[in-house]
Amino acid sequence: MSVTIDVPKNIDRVLDMRSHEEHIDKISVLKQILWEGVESYLVNQYSSGKISKDKLVELLCLDIYDVNSVLEKYHVKSSISYERFKRGIETAKEAAKY
Repeated sequence: MSVTIDVPKNIDRVLDMRSHEEHIDKISVLKQILWEGVESYLVNQYSSGKISKDKLVELLCLDIYDVNSVLEKYHVKSSISYERFKRGIETAKEAAKY
């Protein structure tokens, strides 16, 4: 997808700064910042209960382990209840017996 936007001068200066610091072009910096915003938005949607963890996995195109790392980065705790967690442990123990 291609989109054309006018970037305000102050944001352009920030793009220049980050581009210089990270030794990458401004377009790559802009893509990184866009992705960081998407990630932040989706984590907020998850933490407020508007989307499930499965949906978060799908929209971020990550596996569950990487999504858990993203949630840790944003200091968001999993919404799994303690009882559900305990059932999962018991199920795993039973599966390991076979």
